[in-house]
Amino acid sequence: MSNYLRNGFICLDMQTRIDPPEEDDYDKDGYIARVKKSVITEITELLYATGRVDNQNRLFNDLWNREKKASTAIGHGIAVPHIRSKKVRDCMLGFCRSIEGYEFDAPDGERVHFFIVVVGSAFEPERYIKVYKEIANMFRFDGVRAALHETWSESDVYRIFDGNF
Repeated sequence: MSNYLRNGFICLDMQTRIDPPEEDDYDKDGYIARVKKSVITEITELLYATGRVDNQNRLFNDLWNREKKASTAIGHGIAVPHIRSKKVRDCMLGFCRSIEGYEFDAPDGERVHFFIVVVGSAFEPERYIKVYKEIANMFRFDGVRAALHETWSESDVYRIFDGNF
């Protein structure tokens, strides 16, 4: 699956930092929305830097609108932000990690540490679905999350995505 990872779209230490909310004025939904927007902004910037995205703002809007429909957090510290877009040239897979994790409205209430991003061309739905299914299969194996948590090497991420962990 590493052939879908693109140079520059592996981030082992996300830079998004959100100040915790004030206790007396805590709006959980508003706070999580700010976190999600910031994370999606960072992901969009990384995707755009690959040179395979035509319009950064449109990509952000597509990812954000998808996230507003339903959280892409699936539990166990994982989120899979995903879209198909006419503004994307081909299917891309990205990996971003946050050691501290983010509140991302996960069904199990856990913070999200791993963002597996799938962005596919609207003109190639079969490839997009294939990659999405492979991600689901990858995380069925024990040790994948631990290996991704421990690595500081992009080459290790490629190895892990190819099933060698």
